[in-house]
Amino acid sequence: MDIWHQLTTSEAVRRQQVAFACATGLPLTFLPASEGADTPVPSAFCVDGCVGPRGSRLCQCTLQSAEQSASQKCESTQFECPIGLSKVLVPVLISGRHMGSLLAGPFRVGPLNGDRRRRLVRRLKAKGLEARTNAATASWNTSPTVTREKLRAIETLLEMFAQYLAECGQRLLLQEAEQQSPLLQKVEAQLGGRSDQALTVRELAERLHLSPCYFCKLFRRQTGFTFTAYRTQLRIETAKRLLLDPNRRVSEAAYEAGFESIPYFNRAFRRYVGCSPSEFRARQGPSIEDKRLSNRA
Repeated sequence: MDIWHQLTTSEAVRRQQVAFACATGLPLTFLPASEGADTPVPSAFCVDGCVGPRGSRLCQCTLQSAEQSASQKCESTQFECPIGLSKVLVPVLISGRHMGSLLAGPFRVGPLNGDRRRRLVRRLKAKGLEARTNAATASWNTSPTVTREKLRAIETLLEMFAQYLAECGQRLLLQEAEQQSPLLQKVEAQLGGRSDQALTVRELAERLHLSPCYFCKLFRRQTGFTFTAYRTQLRIETAKRLLLDPNRRVSEAAYEAGFESIPYFNRAFRRYVGCSPSEFRARQGPSIEDKRLSNRA
């Protein structure tokens, strides 16, 4: 069973999905990354078949374009479906790889008044879908309205949910690697001390009586990770824990976690977590603020 399926079918995640829909009034869809999906996800469309089979293909193309943009930038994106309704998509990155996305919507940012209706008719006509005008209008009229303030809150909730999924997925990947890799168990034993965290691949391979080349091949074969990617993940997890300390600067967390370059740390953190270290800390704001106040008391 793949990691994305394990995550999105778990009871805890399903409860959060329902809670999000109840709190915001918007449906929330779990989308596997398109490069790993065998077939389109019907529930990703506004109303299944609202603009017919041809319109559904346009929906899928629009969705994949938004997904590609969001995963490349590692950030949420708001986009419009072919009939002009809005959606928000947030990518979920696990070990630096785009595994899936959270899709909320559709919703409208205002009523379908005269100007909007005329633009809708022109848009449908340009796509050869003028016969679906009534169905598209019905989709507009039955979609919830979202204010700018509510939209910002929705995006924040989605980003926090995506971060939660990424962290759960990371733990699942590491657990699977540990269970399947005798070599990984030996590596972890060697990296137990803080002074050992800076071991080079050559030094580590020598301790395990392997050539560096064979060590790298065997490690990847057994775990699915390169050793460099695995160690970067461990350092990122350490940095995340350190960033929860309100008295520790971001640069201090980076160096203590084993990173020697702040620019590289920032790039790696965004690739693996989906946000910058400062953004990660800001999302943990309430818990960090509680610690700060406790320290002052």
